[in-house]
Parts: sequence; structure tokens; C-alpha cells
Amino acid sequence: MKGKEEYIAVVAKDVESQFEALRVALGAVLEEHKSDLYILNHELDFDYMKKICDDCPEEFEDNLEFLTDMRGHLYSNVKENEKYNFTTLSMDEIMKKLKEYNVVIPY
Repeated sequence: MKGKEEYIAVVAKDVESQFEALRVALGAVLEEHKSDLYILNHELDFDYMKKICDDCPEEFEDNLEFLTDMRGHLYSNVKENEKYNFTTLSMDEIMKKLKEYNVVIPY
């Protein structure tokens, strides 16, 4: 039996955590929670992901699309991430928005 639906924000603060943060956000939606991903202070780095595994950049892009298909949202304070369908917010807007969540998972 599943528990109460939570509203979860997963926040990646650096390049090294972006891949795992997305995986956690996806896991949350698969458990029937509402989950959003925040990428802070950096543009998505696909070269770094390539160091993790050869297919990781493509998997990451597929997973971003899957998260949005599952009604998750993508937010960033870096305008360049708009090309990956992120909504750009200022840090003040992000701080206010994070107060809406039941759970915030920082990476």
C-alpha cells in the first residue's frame, strides 16, 4: 500500500549531482508523488555525464522528457537551461517556490 502523496523538490547544486538528482526525481514520480527538478548555478553538463557512461547524456535527456510527461517541472536559475525545457527563475523566486513542497531533497 502506498503512502500519502508528497510534493517533492529535488535540487542539484553542482554538475556532479545533476544525474543522480534527476534519477531521484523520477523515482518519486514513479512512486506516485509529485516531483520537480531544480538545477542551480550551472548549465547542464553533458560532457560530465559522458564520463559517467557513454549513454548517460541521451538517458538524461530522455529522463528529463519523461519527468515532464509525468507532470514534473524543470526549474533553473541559469537561462541557458531553457534549451532543455527548464523554466528560468531567480534565486528569490526559487526560495519562495521551495516553500510549497512537503519535501526538499538537496544534492
